[in-house]
Amino acid sequence: MRRRKTYACRMAAYCMAAGLGLGSGGLFAIPPLEAIASPEFAYPPEKWAALRDNVMEYEELADLVHEYNATVINNRLEYDEYRGKSRDDLKNAYQNLADSMYQASDDLLDSVNEDDPGYGRVAAQAALSRVQAEQNQDLADAQNEDGAIKKLEYEREEAALVQQAQTKMISYWQKEEARPSLEAAYALARSQYEAAAIRAGAGMLSQTELLAAEERAESAKAALLTNEKEQDALRRELCVMTGWAHDASPEIQSVPIPGKEELNAVRPEEDLNRAVQANFVQRANEGRLKYTSTAGNQREIMEKKVAAGAAKIKADVAAKYQLLSQAGEDYEQAAQEYELTERQAEAAGLRQGLGMISANQYEEQRAGLAQKQAALRQAGLSLRQALEDYRWAVNGLAQAE
Repeated sequence: MRRRKTYACRMAAYCMAAGLGLGSGGLFAIPPLEAIASPEFAYPPEKWAALRDNVMEYEELADLVHEYNATVINNRLEYDEYRGKSRDDLKNAYQNLADSMYQASDDLLDSVNEDDPGYGRVAAQAALSRVQAEQNQDLADAQNEDGAIKKLEYEREEAALVQQAQTKMISYWQKEEARPSLEAAYALARSQYEAAAIRAGAGMLSQTELLAAEERAESAKAALLTNEKEQDALRRELCVMTGWAHDASPEIQSVPIPGKEELNAVRPEEDLNRAVQANFVQRANEGRLKYTSTAGNQREIMEKKVAAGAAKIKADVAAKYQLLSQAGEDYEQAAQEYELTERQAEAAGLRQGLGMISANQYEEQRAGLAQKQAALRQAGLSLRQALEDYRWAVNGLAQAE
């Protein structure tokens, strides 16, 4: 069973939110902890079982982040306070907070005389309270958000976290796929160093050449160790993002390489308009524009921001489509090169069995095959990354500002 400790994770997020007063000084009351968790009927029993096992699957990442990520849980707490709130509700909340801080500042100063001991400390506290009051007064005066806009902000952050988790899992498997090639390179370099040491001992190789062979072996070993260290760091980050303890060791299943069906589902022309309609930032800015006063220049700024947003979103989606197309071509090229190297390795195996090439030459051919195999898988993972980047741009995360 997974030692996810979901209740503890949620309680930690809940306590953090309570301690911080929900971001902006505690505008509303904190809800009970039960309001955070998704009910059992949110998913079928078999899906809950999959989410709670000790296996991390690529297709589960969105649900894992939604249920177990501390930031998402904290945002859910905050949104429960903003749910259904109008712009006037938020404006009044900030105004009430400002008024209470102004009053607190005045009360502090009224409580002491300039000649009293500790007056400087009290005056400093009063000044800080007044600065906070002025900040909340500014927020009240410029309030152009409501609960629906707050919801978009939280949805955007959750989507971005899912995207980050996907990227980290892809990177984790890029490290995993690089390992055989790095191991083969290290084995080859070590074998070449051992052969060089024998030749140097027989006076057939200079000390400088021997040291160069040793340096290549050490460099190959360092590359292998660095890859392992970076992969372990990615595992820890993934665990924290999806609800495991940082030192947990879930089974991280492989990332699927996109097939033709997934790639053929991309519709670049149709996706441009979809991206504008789905974009979290653009939708939030359109909502803010409705509440922005016509007095001053803020209205003009928001109008320009909304007008420019659509063009920027389409440009970002178009750029990501180009990257996706290039990644697809790279994957096809890597597949062709691997097939060619595989045939060459098979032929080298036959020649080595007949004594036509040395063991080192055959080892070099095998190392080359391992490199091409790793390159193919890496190209597939890069294709997956490009596809996800494109999808997220279409589904709300394209650059709008």
